[in-house]
Amino acid sequence: MKNIKYIKDKIGTKKLIIPLLIVAFAIQWCAPVYAIAHKYNILRTGEEFKFSVRPIDPVDAFRGRYVSLNSPMGFSENGKYGALAVGEDGYAYVSEVMDDKPKSGPYVKNSGKYWFRLPIDRYYMEENLAPRAEALMRRSRFNGEAYVTVRVKNGELVISGLYVDGVAIEDILRGE
Repeated sequence: MKNIKYIKDKIGTKKLIIPLLIVAFAIQWCAPVYAIAHKYNILRTGEEFKFSVRPIDPVDAFRGRYVSLNSPMGFSENGKYGALAVGEDGYAYVSEVMDDKPKSGPYVKNSGKYWFRLPIDRYYMEENLAPRAEALMRRSRFNGEAYVTVRVKNGELVISGLYVDGVAIEDILRGE
């Protein structure tokens, strides 16, 4: 406490408040800017994979409208990392679940608590398009192939698009 009093006496309270406020504002802006830049870097430089999904549209008071993605893959085992491979059909899948980071090849980090789960459970889109996307997926003429493209880098992935029969869902909905 003596040190703070000494600083206040030497510098003055008003002179101390302004720099502290500037530092506080800078810290508040650094976290979101870093998070956005990090995800953008993955989108720009990550390796692209395609995962088969079945979209549904929930409403969440806190998250707004989004398309919930149910991946047909599931693992009863748990591990920290999943090695990725691409099948003959062009879709990616987790070929092995392990506790140690793979030494080579693409991998993703586990997002589940009790079993291995891919972190591709939500696709955010314009609020007015999400319910229409869910309705579109339920129509018989679009019972075809639904998949997401993701970019993977250093175990992290970012969803880059949701596609139905090879066409971006936003393009289909805007063309209706």
